[in-house]
Amino acid sequence: MRLKHVGLQGFGLLAKRGFLAIAFLIAARVLGPERFGDFTYITTWMLVINLIAALGLPSVTTREVACHPEDARAILRSTLWLRFTLACVGALLFNALFELTPIGHAGILEYAAVLSLVLPAVAVADQLASYVLGFNSHRQFASINMLSWGAYLAATCVSLLVSKNLNTIFVSQAVAIWIAAGILIVAYRNEWLKTPSAQHSVTSFLLRQSAPIAITGILGILSFRIGTFLLYKFLGAAETGIYTSALQVVEGMQLIPMAITGALFPTLCRVVNDQKKFTSFVEWLFLTLAFLGLGAAATASVIGPRLVVFIFGSKFSAAGGLLTILVWALVPMFLHFSLTYVLIATNRQKVFIFESAVYLIVSFTANFVFIPRYGIMGAAYAALISESTLLLMHLVFVFSRLKIRRTLSWLAVPAAIAIFVVFFGATWKEGINSVPTNAGMFGTVSVALFGVAYWLYHNVSANAFAFSPESF
Repeated sequence: MRLKHVGLQGFGLLAKRGFLAIAFLIAARVLGPERFGDFTYITTWMLVINLIAALGLPSVTTREVACHPEDARAILRSTLWLRFTLACVGALLFNALFELTPIGHAGILEYAAVLSLVLPAVAVADQLASYVLGFNSHRQFASINMLSWGAYLAATCVSLLVSKNLNTIFVSQAVAIWIAAGILIVAYRNEWLKTPSAQHSVTSFLLRQSAPIAITGILGILSFRIGTFLLYKFLGAAETGIYTSALQVVEGMQLIPMAITGALFPTLCRVVNDQKKFTSFVEWLFLTLAFLGLGAAATASVIGPRLVVFIFGSKFSAAGGLLTILVWALVPMFLHFSLTYVLIATNRQKVFIFESAVYLIVSFTANFVFIPRYGIMGAAYAALISESTLLLMHLVFVFSRLKIRRTLSWLAVPAAIAIFVVFFGATWKEGINSVPTNAGMFGTVSVALFGVAYWLYHNVSANAFAFSPESF
């Protein structure tokens, strides 16, 4: 696995998640907190329904294509039609939720009806991307996501220039995504058209394999987004917009572990039977993401106020203090990203059902208790508690089966640097955030400290030196 593969994977994820985040950023600046709150509320529910309708098929598709390339086209044919059908059902479900339940209200019903139209098109692009990733085709993975989500971003920008009406924005997004999906269907027609009809046995097998991931995905995104939903109901659109702006910064940083673990996932699937190599690789991956997660959290916790104003504008300055707390959720997020892929690679995804059920209960309870009492800060506290709970369960299921001795001792290094950075930053926080130059210099020095520490780990640890992604 070369660095360029991680880079291409990063470009693909930047398109899928980053372009979405950029669209949110631009919408926030143009719409303001209250209208942006409506925008994010509806879009978030669309993403939830999209994940529900996916039924965990993308990850299973990538794994099965990587392990059984001779059956790849049959797998694609089966999953592509299945994803499209499920997405159409998801669109109906999306509309029903807003029409028939307290989730929707009169002011946003028409927006939900329009935005539901993007679901089948997104499903097609997503399934094609997971298919090519099984062949380690990172360039194609990046191209597919760049096309589909680039169209989404372009449509958002153009519509915002024309009008601040949400209906206009959502119509433009739906048209753009469908044009991109049509291009992809034509471009990959030889992959899915000139193959035997979808086989019921293949479809049934993939559904059985993906079921635990599907349940996990549904419970997981509900757990992660429950704070947004409850804020919208308890405190209204404006407070939701403030919270979502801070959350977008955190989600943007999630591209780092997503790019790394996503690029390495096909390799994980291939070396899973080599216990020594696999165990060493898991240790390397876990510690790498520990350095990155603690570095990102410690740095952003100090310069968060300046960062939020720089990205979203002064209207969202209230999100600065929120980000200094919420950003610490990155540490458990980075770590459980790696362990999630380890469990999928070892075909132990059934444990996700139990984990996700606990995750949802903890998240809902914490948000329900803290939001009425602490407002948007309560949602941040709840996120920290729930993400840490999920990481703890992942650690139990993974490390109880893998003999990893050096990991915990090396974790002390980035943890110590994080404490130093936060202590120094708290002492001089006002001066650091007084002007952008100071915040930028502080961020550079902090990143350099973690970079030097990681270089030390990579060169001193016998495991890290002998085992690296290039080994594959």
